[in-house]
Amino acid sequence: MRLVLTVVMALVLSGCADEESGLMCGPGTVEEGGACVMDPSTPVEPGAPGPGDSRAWDGEPESGEDTAGGMDLEADTTDGTEAVDEEGTDAQVETTESGVAEDAQEEESDAVEAPETDAAEEEPEEPVVSSAGCGLPTNLTPGGVQLEFDAGEAGDGIRGYYLSLPANYDPTVPHDLIVGFAGRDSNGQNMQWYLGLEGGGAQEIFVYPDPLVRQFDGWGEYGGWLLGPNAGPATGMGDLNYTEALLNHLEETYCINTSRVFVTGHSWGGDMTHVVSCFLGDRFTAAVPTAANQPYWFNYGDLSTECLGSPAVWTYFGIADDAFGNNQAYPGDFGDQCRDFWLGIRGCDGVDQYTELPDGEAPGECVEYTGCSSPVRYCLYGPATGHQVPPYYSGATIDYFRNFPTD
Repeated sequence: MRLVLTVVMALVLSGCADEESGLMCGPGTVEEGGACVMDPSTPVEPGAPGPGDSRAWDGEPESGEDTAGGMDLEADTTDGTEAVDEEGTDAQVETTESGVAEDAQEEESDAVEAPETDAAEEEPEEPVVSSAGCGLPTNLTPGGVQLEFDAGEAGDGIRGYYLSLPANYDPTVPHDLIVGFAGRDSNGQNMQWYLGLEGGGAQEIFVYPDPLVRQFDGWGEYGGWLLGPNAGPATGMGDLNYTEALLNHLEETYCINTSRVFVTGHSWGGDMTHVVSCFLGDRFTAAVPTAANQPYWFNYGDLSTECLGSPAVWTYFGIADDAFGNNQAYPGDFGDQCRDFWLGIRGCDGVDQYTELPDGEAPGECVEYTGCSSPVRYCLYGPATGHQVPPYYSGATIDYFRNFPTD
């Protein structure tokens, strides 16, 4: 019996349609010459509600309850639990931990000499790039704690995030880092539960950044992300600067394998995942954005957008995503637009050139494209899930990150 996650989330947005041609254009666009082009005078709609939202969108925020996954979450939880500075003396965060990294020469002397093998039979070792925080002791409680740090003026000052270390965290061993971005009016702690990536004895370090509550011109006040230089009312570099400062801070404080840094997010957090995969792409190994808006933050998929690095991108989108009203030209349109951006940026063979993946609930639901300079995957998942992540998202995503090959 298949697991079906049924979530009701109403989000009705007005689209723009040309009466003569019947062409349906996305938000912030108008029909011109039989095609949708950007209309700078029309504000783009905000990212759709994420877990923890209690505001439905019909032009103005409304109160209500969201019970994503059967768990009631309060409306304005962007600030999360009471923040604790890592440099402070709060017993929950900073206590004295015994244990000093063993000397490398002692480890080498204790090691058992491996038998010689033919060079052709040896598997190449994955690179491990240790961060500056390796060897530094910590006494954070495993499982999750709310923290804050100074992201600098460019990153909007003191910012919060929810950090989860593995139960057997070893400050001498470089760990994979996984970043999870929150949806609209949600926060990092909520995303730990919602994304569900930490089961099964996780060995990774997880961080869930907190968005700020901001006034977005034409949209209103929301907890949401600034999405770079080309994002309409969400234009701004503050959250990209915050994200980079957070990565630097974590790498200086904890033992992280900087060649294995992954990112995912849902809804407005899916938007942010796409955005950092481009503008901070040199900091990430692979990305899994889910239920994101159309790529207005890339000038509606403009392939002249300059992206850094080359992380793999696996886009998830629901064929019956109801968070964007009638603004999609057809079911799955916004997901296809995001997919097509990455197909173009990565120089893939084409939208019809792919291999099917075993993930998904139906044949061909998830595919990987061929000829790409770095991996591009896409899941257009079934109607039962709506705007939420599909039932297989958590397992497929963490398996993808854990098994991702690094050169």
